[in-house]
Amino acid sequence: MSENISFSQFLIFSISAFLIFSFTSCELETSNNGDLDGFWHMVQVDTLQTGGVKDASEDLIFWSFQLNLLELSDHSYSNPIYMARFNHDSGQLKVTKPCLYDRYEGNKMVTEENLEVISPYGLNALEETFRVEELSGSRMTLSNGTLRLYFKKM
Repeated sequence: MSENISFSQFLIFSISAFLIFSFTSCELETSNNGDLDGFWHMVQVDTLQTGGVKDASEDLIFWSFQLNLLELSDHSYSNPIYMARFNHDSGQLKVTKPCLYDRYEGNKMVTEENLEVISPYGLNALEETFRVEELSGSRMTLSNGTLRLYFKKM
């Protein structure tokens, strides 16, 4: 009988140890991006120097934020997908290191020579710093002195 109790105690200990290590060995990454995280539809682009206004609500340009990655996608498939890094801090959004997303041949960095490829997404430099004028669970407005971009959260 004492042999059975020892085996039962060993079994309970083993199962408990397995469960504890299973739940503590994996750490989930979370972001502190708040309302910024998610899928944003670009609905309007204002050119600040000329006063021009483009209604982009029928265009299918999206910015998607997760952790420190930004995906720039055109769901009309007129433009390829780009990825970039971002930092959101103190009312500013800094977008850096844009690259063409290519799952099969590897991502290709955007350079000064091909900078125009990211302009449909409202980016005109390899590093853009936007002032976050509005950010809520449903709307976002960004301005960089040249453009004001309006987004609606999906």
